[in-house]
Amino acid sequence: MTAQKRNVDIHWFHTFILEDEVTGEGMSTEPQDLKSVNLSDFLPSVSTMKSIRANLTVLWSRIITEWIPAFRPLKKAVVKHIPHPYTDEMTKQSNVINGGLLFKNENDSEEIVDILKMLQSTYVPTIEETNEEGTSNTVVTQQVFLGGDQLTEERARNAQRSMIDGDTRYECLDGLVPKNEDWHAFRIAFEKIVKMIRKPESAGEAGTFFSNATITNNSNAKKDALNDYRFVKEPFHLQVDSYVVSATVNELGAENIDDVSIPSHIAKSSMSLQRIWLHSFCRKLVDKFISLDKQVVDVHVDMAEALQRPQYLCRDETCNHKPFVYEKARNNHERKCHPSLVVQSSTEPPKLKESDSEDYIFNYGCVIITLGLLIRNADDAVKEGDGERVINMWSTLLMFFKCQGNTKYALAALHLIAQMKGILSPRDAHKLMWNRSVNTKESKRKGKRVACDFHLENLNLILKMSFKHLGSNLNESTARREADSLHFVKDVVRSFNDDLHLKKPLGLHRAQKSESDFKTIFKEIHNKCDMFTYTGGREFAHFPKLSRNIYHGLDVKKLKDWVLDWKIKWENEANRIKAKK
Repeated sequence: MTAQKRNVDIHWFHTFILEDEVTGEGMSTEPQDLKSVNLSDFLPSVSTMKSIRANLTVLWSRIITEWIPAFRPLKKAVVKHIPHPYTDEMTKQSNVINGGLLFKNENDSEEIVDILKMLQSTYVPTIEETNEEGTSNTVVTQQVFLGGDQLTEERARNAQRSMIDGDTRYECLDGLVPKNEDWHAFRIAFEKIVKMIRKPESAGEAGTFFSNATITNNSNAKKDALNDYRFVKEPFHLQVDSYVVSATVNELGAENIDDVSIPSHIAKSSMSLQRIWLHSFCRKLVDKFISLDKQVVDVHVDMAEALQRPQYLCRDETCNHKPFVYEKARNNHERKCHPSLVVQSSTEPPKLKESDSEDYIFNYGCVIITLGLLIRNADDAVKEGDGERVINMWSTLLMFFKCQGNTKYALAALHLIAQMKGILSPRDAHKLMWNRSVNTKESKRKGKRVACDFHLENLNLILKMSFKHLGSNLNESTARREADSLHFVKDVVRSFNDDLHLKKPLGLHRAQKSESDFKTIFKEIHNKCDMFTYTGGREFAHFPKLSRNIYHGLDVKKLKDWVLDWKIKWENEANRIKAKK
């Protein structure tokens, strides 16, 4: 590279088309009214939390039947694939069509508009209508979703916002509906979780995540959770398993895993009775160590209080003035109209010191179990193509993102919920919920789906490898040819591998090393730290006063104002679009 010949930084837009597997046929196509949506509807509902509780119960049962010998006879009773209304549809291979490359840069405000215009003119169904004046207009007959990560979705919406003064919906680029995909969002959530529970300075505190990684000499567990996502994920889930098993063994009053036993009649019962008993047992543990329902209910209560306008009455008993909205206005009124009024100064009650009976080490274990199982539930939902469960996780993570200061993804979650409940038609909302993943496997097996943005990342990786081989011959013409042939090349390579009986390694370490690491971590948590025996006054030096509430520190009043501001903004935008043809 010289001053005259520098490396070129290329930003092109790669696409693929995914045919809807759930069409929402027969549902209403009339847009919903966002104005009628209450602010509390943006928070997880009671039914949502009930569903998540049931999901976490299943995940808990999978873990203990995997690692605790006494529970292994119940392994056949475990729900391996959580069912949903479209389970059969999600086992079929998806119809993926190559969209090719657009030689535009989405980072540029003008070029992202060009990208949307190209996509709309190519893929959005339209008809030509002639008005009374004889002018022909292009009318959108059906909107098409444009998926991407948070940045792509935000840029697309901003581009549409810049074109909102167009005369028709087509000119406003309303034929495309930007949507947030799941892999990038759950990856960001994973990064925030690891940041909460992993601190290098806690290496000397037995039972903490970093200490466990050090004891097992697992360098992957110490890597960057965002850039080395897939490397950190495996040891993370192994540690979560260790915490879950330790909590279970502690609840059963056993010293070690091998000391655990279950009722003899359960082991001999039918599979249906075993499942009932197992889920009942795991549900109690979920309620004790996670208690997510209560945390969400507390936010709902605080939200309801924040929505109520305060009223300040004049403290003169003979005054009939209407209640004041502001305390200062009430005080000014009293000084002006009742100067002789004597008001006793209200002294605030002294703040109580934090109870020394709180066990913050126990809280640390509960936080890891809660967040670990939540992110596992999100991943499992994507694998199963369970759109309803995925949306539930977005709803749950909205407040978590807000607590962690990740406003971008909190806003992405808020907009997704707004689309579901008030912006889109019931039919489009249904399609948005259920068409969120890709199945590239030909065999009709459950749990083989991946998020759409993850599939695109894999395609980008292959395409970049092919570009590398082009060397100095890389230009728009050769790049287009490589992109157009990408899916065919993948099919040829897969065919060769099948003919030669070549199988790619899974990359999972479920053999002796994982088992030995699990036992080491379990001893650290259960025997050395005794994490789940509640003992007041304990805490880790580097995780002081850690609350087990994953929404701890959330300012509900600010949350209410933030949700209300965006809700009004999206209402106005939707109304302007509805007024156009």
